Amino acid sequence: MLPTRGARSLGIYALAGVVVGLFSGLFGVGGGILMVPFLLLVAGYTQQQSQAISLAAMVITALTGAVRYFQGGTLTTGMIPVAAALAIGSIPGAAAGATIAQRLPKTTLSALFALFIVIMAVRIMPTGGAKSLGLPPSSLIGSMAMLAGVLVLAIGVRLVTAR
Repeated sequence: MLPTRGARSLGIYALAGVVVGLFSGLFGVGGGILMVPFLLLVAGYTQQQSQAISLAAMVITALTGAVRYFQGGTLTTGMIPVAAALAIGSIPGAAAGATIAQRLPKTTLSALFALFIVIMAVRIMPTGGAKSLGLPPSSLIGSMAMLAGVLVLAIGVRLVTAR
């Protein structure tokens, strides 16, 4: 586990924050897609701890990105009521999700998290997305199928070894 004190280890966390902040502003993602895996795989935190740290860190990151989008004219005053409604609706949802996450076994939560990321990746990919990246469509489909297969295998192994 990466230590939480000392200039060197805090520097590593800050550098990871720069990368997460860049992707947060670029794609509107960060906490769940980048910060949680970093905290799990590099820093050695549990799934629940990683999610908690990510949520705390993303408050300022999200606000900073939103302000910059507002300054650039992408986020307009007419969109603020939508953002406010989403934020208000998110409060009970986040509270319920955090309560449930803390009660789930770590392996179950990790498997659900990985499955969620894969499903969102498949769902978000636009038609012709592979082509726009200069890849043959079959390579993207094959990669996604392989990733899904690995995920199913990993979940199966975890379920069998958890018994």
